[in-house]
Amino acid sequence: MKRYFTFKDEKSDKFWSIEIQGLLVTVVFGKTGTAGNTNVKEYFKEEDAKKDADKLIQEKLKKGYVEVLGEDAGSFGEVEFWSLIARSKSKAEDPYEQIEILTDILSTRSEEDIIAFQKIFQELHASSYRSDLWGAAYIINGGCSDDGFDYFRGWLIAQGKDTYYNALENPEYLVRVIKPEEAGEVECEDILSAAGNAYHTKTGIDYGAFLDMIPSRPYPPIDFDWKEEDDSLKNKFPKLWKKFSEG
Repeated sequence: MKRYFTFKDEKSDKFWSIEIQGLLVTVVFGKTGTAGNTNVKEYFKEEDAKKDADKLIQEKLKKGYVEVLGEDAGSFGEVEFWSLIARSKSKAEDPYEQIEILTDILSTRSEEDIIAFQKIFQELHASSYRSDLWGAAYIINGGCSDDGFDYFRGWLIAQGKDTYYNALENPEYLVRVIKPEEAGEVECEDILSAAGNAYHTKTGIDYGAFLDMIPSRPYPPIDFDWKEEDDSLKNKFPKLWKKFSEG
């Protein structure tokens, strides 16, 4: 059971949701348009979990919160996705720690939210499967295999909404983001399995079974407009070439 409530007045616009899963009660709350914060409490008896949840709901109603009804009420969307990415990045010192934090945060969310996160990730990952971004990755990392391009696009998503969409608009935007000493290692493989690992922590279901639950997002065909052996990349991305190429 998941129920979703909102509160809005002249000074604030907030949401509050509660979900009961057996002995667990998960509360997510925060400003509307963010992923919010999460509290999880485990009970010894299911009836105690339900009783406490009902009490919390009544408290929110007395404070002026209004329940939002409907199948999609409180559904996890792209705003929440990017909010979790930003939160994990702000708390981490490096990409590895970022994905650890992201996985930990996701594991406290509902099963539906974790699945929704993965679906959004797959959409973003597939949408960035493009010739121009592959060329940019080739320059930045001094070469780029199929797997390397998967990991590069994972890194791109991990940087956050602004970097992702600005790079899609113009890959040379990345000269502002990546330091010369980072060239050759601009990848983030771990983000590809973050949601699956969180789901395993939440449910015990393994990564393969988790992916089987989510329809695959086929990559669009690529018509490469550059070659490794000529000056096409240098001409196409002069700023990236100047900053990162050894040639």
